[in-house]
Amino acid sequence: MLATGLLGIITIYIYSCLAFVFAYDSLYRDELNFGLLNRRGETLCSSMMHCFLTNINLGMRIGGGIGDFLVSIHYSSISESLFFTRTVFDLSYFLIFTTVMLNVIFGIIIDSFA
Repeated sequence: MLATGLLGIITIYIYSCLAFVFAYDSLYRDELNFGLLNRRGETLCSSMMHCFLTNINLGMRIGGGIGDFLVSIHYSSISESLFFTRTVFDLSYFLIFTTVMLNVIFGIIIDSFA
């Protein structure tokens, strides 16, 4: 159970690194106010640790993963390659972590208590 949890933390950390480096401008929400970590209009990823905590907090609680709290992009407003890169990033987080990793952890919990 601990090894699977550690694998989940490592997966979130890898996506946090990618988001911090490549999607920094998408991690900004004007309408959100997170109290201690964010003030109104600040980025959700001001440091690597802040980005990691945001991905743990919002990536696990929101049903669609980190794609739900990143700034929405439109196909006509950016380049085609950036749109597809962002789509693959959001979809891969949803499939790898939200669908597979959490179901593996839940399966281990159910198997150990059944």
